[in-house]
Amino acid sequence: MVDVSAVGITAEWWRNTKVEDWHAGSDIGALSDTDMYRINTHTTSKVRERLRRWRRQEGIRTIADVANADPEPLERVLYNLYRWFTNPKRVLITGVTLHDVIDRTLGNARAHPDCVVPADVTTETELAEYKRQVAGAAGYALTSMDTYDPRSALYSSALPATVWATGWWGLPDYPSHVDQMFTILGNPGHRTWKDEPIPPPPAGVDLSEVRRKMLTKPWELPDTVCEWLIHDVAVQYITD
Repeated sequence: MVDVSAVGITAEWWRNTKVEDWHAGSDIGALSDTDMYRINTHTTSKVRERLRRWRRQEGIRTIADVANADPEPLERVLYNLYRWFTNPKRVLITGVTLHDVIDRTLGNARAHPDCVVPADVTTETELAEYKRQVAGAAGYALTSMDTYDPRSALYSSALPATVWATGWWGLPDYPSHVDQMFTILGNPGHRTWKDEPIPPPPAGVDLSEVRRKMLTKPWELPDTVCEWLIHDVAVQYITD
């Protein structure tokens, strides 16, 4: 449940927020598909680390233990995560800050001939709107804890993962999804490819190493491999 909640927090506090505006549009958004792949997985990992640390420190072994736990440590974890997510100086795994991403996106938008950005929209207003969205998601989790018990913070965060974020790194079924992908990549007759050949990986790429990285640290995969996975293999759409 902790791991599923980490995926849900990443989806609701990051992926499904103003961030989509900073990602959408290859010539406007500052975040490319490869950037998002790296940031989404790395962020999930960092959230999971904090939740797992809380679990260890509080001696929590089952979901029943969560119900009887002191809520304050978990509240503190959620509050610190809110501050981390919304810190404009936070350096993303791609090497840029959150502030840089917003600033570059607005600059691209204002320079685009088909885009009109109101004068009162600034990096600061965009950041404020993002903070408001994250505060709403965090507040919902905290309110659930107050209304019921600490388990509600995990349940309310896990729900988006089970409903929306299927196939994400960090979910319990993700390894089987990766296995399925590589099985289909090795089957030229699979219906995924229809009448098209299997897209070859970038030259010199060791697929066993790609698989290992996908399971452990996908944010460390090279740009060329990420682009191949996202655009050529379309990993998120491969189904049995």
